[in-house]
Amino acid sequence: MKFNDGSAQGGLKSRIQWLRRAGFFCAIVLLSSYSPLFAQSPSPAANGPTKDKPGGFTPGMTLGAKIEGTNSSDGFVYDLGSAVGYNLSRHFGVDAGVPFYFVSAASSIKKNNPGAVSGIGLGTLFADFRLNYPNPSLNYSSVLHLTAPTGDTKKGLSTGHATWNATNHFDHAFGDFSPFIDLGVGNTVMDTRFFHRPFITFGYNAQSEGGIEYDPGKFSFSASAYDVAPWGSQTVISRVFRCSSAAKCSASGPTKDRKSFTTASVSTGAADLVRDNGFNGSIDYKPVGYLDLEFDFNRSIPLQLNSYSFGIGVDLSWLLRPHVH
Repeated sequence: MKFNDGSAQGGLKSRIQWLRRAGFFCAIVLLSSYSPLFAQSPSPAANGPTKDKPGGFTPGMTLGAKIEGTNSSDGFVYDLGSAVGYNLSRHFGVDAGVPFYFVSAASSIKKNNPGAVSGIGLGTLFADFRLNYPNPSLNYSSVLHLTAPTGDTKKGLSTGHATWNATNHFDHAFGDFSPFIDLGVGNTVMDTRFFHRPFITFGYNAQSEGGIEYDPGKFSFSASAYDVAPWGSQTVISRVFRCSSAAKCSASGPTKDRKSFTTASVSTGAADLVRDNGFNGSIDYKPVGYLDLEFDFNRSIPLQLNSYSFGIGVDLSWLLRPHVH
């Protein structure tokens, strides 16, 4: 009996591709099993989607996994999870989840403050509503990020309030260079891929970031400056200093100490308590369509703090879609 070599090779190639995708999917499922719910890092910025997807979103279900975090002299904040969502069209999509955090207080903080502890736990349940409008003249994308107060406030994983943030992203490509600007407003200062803060806040603020990205291929580089302009009363909840076993954590009184999160679980004060500005740098590497690796740097001028971040993201939607070779 004769076999068709082309058919056999094609069938073998298809089976190998299927097994590779299935194995990768199983690995991610095992990685995400630390969290009982779908999760996503709560990155608010709309950075990049118009550049990465010049035709807009791919309609249909979305699924991804990511681990990222920040190291600094004030603590270590990491989160792990996967995200599930649905793109209703090329321009509109939604997703939801809850991140799982790993937090460690710096040894210098623990030495002077025995109350500073490490911890793990679920963050706040969130939903994202995303818009994406690519255009040769000006690319625009936006995210409305909503959370419910489901995390443990004593661990600094929730403010104890529902929060919202709206972020708008604009960019225009000049060859491989893309100047961009992000403008946002909300009632909490959100983490970014550059800076997972060792604290969370509750209070109105406006955030802005402007810079340029250079994207010649699999590697991309970006540099930017940012500003956080709060107004009204502000509450800071530490991720690296836990309050006692009291039923409710509360501030002892208003403070102007920007580093209060290293010595107190909860701090309150005027807008200057959380005002921030500085600059960011990033290197991103995308070896294949479904894998994204990045290293980021942040310098907070008011906090006099250097932070180093990383991210490893997997687009499971890309892996599960058929591709033409």
